[in-house]
Amino acid sequence: MMDLFSELFDMFDGMDMFSTQPQKVSYGSACPVCGHTWNDFTRTGRFGCGECYKTFRNGAAQVIRQTQSGDHTGKIPSKYGTEIRARRHLEELKRQLKAAVGKEDYETAAKLHAEIKSIEGGASK
Repeated sequence: MMDLFSELFDMFDGMDMFSTQPQKVSYGSACPVCGHTWNDFTRTGRFGCGECYKTFRNGAAQVIRQTQSGDHTGKIPSKYGTEIRARRHLEELKRQLKAAVGKEDYETAAKLHAEIKSIEGGASK
């Protein structure tokens, strides 16, 4: 599953904001489009518009790196939790089956195939 912030980081890739040299954020500057300031961001945790990401790119990159470490898979709603977990488990088994066939580990592949069929057969009943 794609990380929520992958698209955000892809957008920033071309902006040279992840350079190793520390750059100072201009705390007095304001976004030329919406007038949002860095202080507004630190107070609310939100930017005013898309241009704010460019205006405050150095500070935003640092904040994102500090707060978004690791992969976020999201919460599972309790109402649909069982169904979603079962679907994810089935997808994982299929991925493992494909890997086992790729490695020519046919014994493991046969076990995984049988487990997948039992799950899929159980779901259709």
